[in-house]
Amino acid sequence: MMDTTVYIALVIALITTAAVLIIIIHSGQAISVGSGSKKRVTSSPIFIIAGPSGSGKTSLFNLLTTGEAGKTVASQIASFSDSFMLPSGVEKFKFALIDFPGHVKLRQELFTTLKASSNIRGLIFMVDSTVDPKRVTETAEFLYDVLSITERKPQAIDIMIACNKSESFTSRPPTMIKDALEKELGQIIERKSKDLKGAGEDDLTTVFATSGSAFKLDHLEAAVQVCAGSVLNKDIDPWQAWLDENATN
Repeated sequence: MMDTTVYIALVIALITTAAVLIIIIHSGQAISVGSGSKKRVTSSPIFIIAGPSGSGKTSLFNLLTTGEAGKTVASQIASFSDSFMLPSGVEKFKFALIDFPGHVKLRQELFTTLKASSNIRGLIFMVDSTVDPKRVTETAEFLYDVLSITERKPQAIDIMIACNKSESFTSRPPTMIKDALEKELGQIIERKSKDLKGAGEDDLTTVFATSGSAFKLDHLEAAVQVCAGSVLNKDIDPWQAWLDENATN
């Protein structure tokens, strides 16, 4: 039978550990992802991969963490690594890398993480560069939801818009994708600004720096880059360089 003194000491230790963890999470030093047996908690600096379904997010996650893209299927839970090393290998510090599902019904956990964490070093927003720019409304709506959170944080989160599948002959150049997204985002901001007028919400023209001018990603508080790449061909040098750069910022 366990000695009473030892038992009490163990109980106190467990309670103390739980209390410290709760304090850390609420102070923004750690973040909880998932639920039940899949729940993970990390206090490491975080990089996030997000974007619409089918853009190649999980393949990129696998490539960055294992060196191989592998075959993937649509996921309903986030992929998580708390031992992600920088692509350059220069810094041996470990980061957390989280790939969130892209389906519209599964995005709430991404939004919750963006709001709760103060230790996000950057977000890779994956897009399929083979999608016709005339059909980017859904992608722009998703990006708007992300930016409406990241641009309101005390320190805006830098974003890499990763235009995947550049190996395809139907892929569009990053400049064309950027122009299409900016046009759609401008229309979304204008529409939502009218809907929110007088509702006591933040002035979206101020949040997105559109007062008196067309919306431009370059005008945001965060640094937003748009670069092409191919997970299939392991041609992701610009994205890896961005990870290295933002790890030290």
